[in-house]
Amino acid sequence: MASSSKKSFWHLLQKKLPGLSHFFEPRIDFYALLIAQADTTLKGVEALEVWLSTGAYERCQLVRDLERQADEQKASLHLKLAESFVTPFDREDIYDLSVRLDEVINSAKDSAREVEALNYCPRDSTLSEMARTLVEGTRCLYNSFRNLDKNLTEASAQASLARKSETRFEKMYRQAMRELFEVNDFKTILRTLEVYRTMMHTATCIDTAAEKLRHVIVKIS
Repeated sequence: MASSSKKSFWHLLQKKLPGLSHFFEPRIDFYALLIAQADTTLKGVEALEVWLSTGAYERCQLVRDLERQADEQKASLHLKLAESFVTPFDREDIYDLSVRLDEVINSAKDSAREVEALNYCPRDSTLSEMARTLVEGTRCLYNSFRNLDKNLTEASAQASLARKSETRFEKMYRQAMRELFEVNDFKTILRTLEVYRTMMHTATCIDTAAEKLRHVIVKIS
C-alpha cells in the first residue's frame, strides 16, 4: 500500500470507527528498525574494506563486533514482528528483508575469517578493489531502505544500483581469476582462490537482498 493510500485508510478508519482505529495503527516503526540494521551492515562491510586496504587489525575485529550487533538487531526485529498485530507491509517481507541483510554482514565476517585463517596478505590491490565494490553495493542497499517509506522511486533505483554492483564484481572476479592462474605459486593460488570466493559470495548476498527489495517495492507501490 502506497504512503498516500495508507494515510487515506487511517483517515477513513478514524472517521468511521474513532474508538477502534488506534488498535489498527502500526505501533512499531519497522522501517526504522530495517534502516538501523542496514546501517550496521554497511558499517561492517566498510570496516572489512578498510582492513583489507590498510591491514589495520582493529578493523577486522570491528567487522566481528558489528556482525554481532546486526544479529541482535535482527533478533529484536523478529521478536517485535511476532508481537505486532499490524505491520506497515507484509510481515513475511519484513522478515525476509531482515534475513537478507543479515546474510550480507555474515558473509563479510566470513571473508574476514577466511583471510585470517589462510594468513592471506590483506594489502592486495585487487582484493581492495573488490571490497570497495562491496561497500558501494551495500551503501545502495542502505539508501534503498532509507527511502522505502518516503520515495519508492528512489528506493527502487538504489536497489537496482546495488544489483549492478554485483555485476561489476563478477567482471572483476573473472579478470582476477584469469590473472591468478598465471601465478606459479600453488599455495598462493589456493589461498587467494578461497578468499576471492568468499568475497564473491558477499556480492551475491547483496544482489539477493536488492532483488528482495525490488520485489517488496513493487508490492507496496
